[in-house]
Amino acid sequence: MKKALTIEDLKNRVGKPVFVAGLIYGAKNWRVVKEFDGANTIEFTDKSAIAAEHQNKFRFFDGEVTALELKKILDAEEKLKKKTGYEAVKNKEIYYFLGINLQPTAVDFLKTSFFDAQNYKIANHFNDENLVKNIARAEILKNQLRRFAALNGGIPSPKDWQNQHCNKYYIYYDFDENKIYVCDTSVYKDFGQIYFKNKEACEKAIEIFKKELIWYFTEFEEMLY
Repeated sequence: MKKALTIEDLKNRVGKPVFVAGLIYGAKNWRVVKEFDGANTIEFTDKSAIAAEHQNKFRFFDGEVTALELKKILDAEEKLKKKTGYEAVKNKEIYYFLGINLQPTAVDFLKTSFFDAQNYKIANHFNDENLVKNIARAEILKNQLRRFAALNGGIPSPKDWQNQHCNKYYIYYDFDENKIYVCDTSVYKDFGQIYFKNKEACEKAIEIFKKELIWYFTEFEEMLY
């Protein structure tokens, strides 16, 4: 696959033609690099220029590229830039967060915004739309299970956990059998797990939320892979 020329590559191509692809309006043409002025402003022999702050809106190549090739190149760049989906975006770039009713919401990230800074601090800042949708779906399911446990027999208290003769029940998935089970424990508590005091309530939760539970255990992707 073709690769875009870097600014350093362009500096070595002064006096030579490069194929310029605009990412905003889709313009593509050949231009001859004349020189670099100021903070890496690129000047061409046709008297056009691209300022440093606008260079991310263009890609440069040593050969022509089709629209399909350009899309593949941009997709590859995006994949490299966003390795997990949790990296902070740059100032004025779009990021996603869980908003009201745990709805995925997209806004421009502003370094001067206290709201945006807080979202990043509490890890409610994602750079991929599909990822934030997955996170929202998983969080809603956990909230529903927690409420169901509380309203149907209750959630084990700190005192319950100190009692090794008191069983606590939770949902787990067996990948060998591809089946959801109820498991019990007395003194071992996992981080983030939803526990039930009542085994029957746990079984009922599996029945009610089975479709979402199967998605959670078998399809839910917690980062970009």
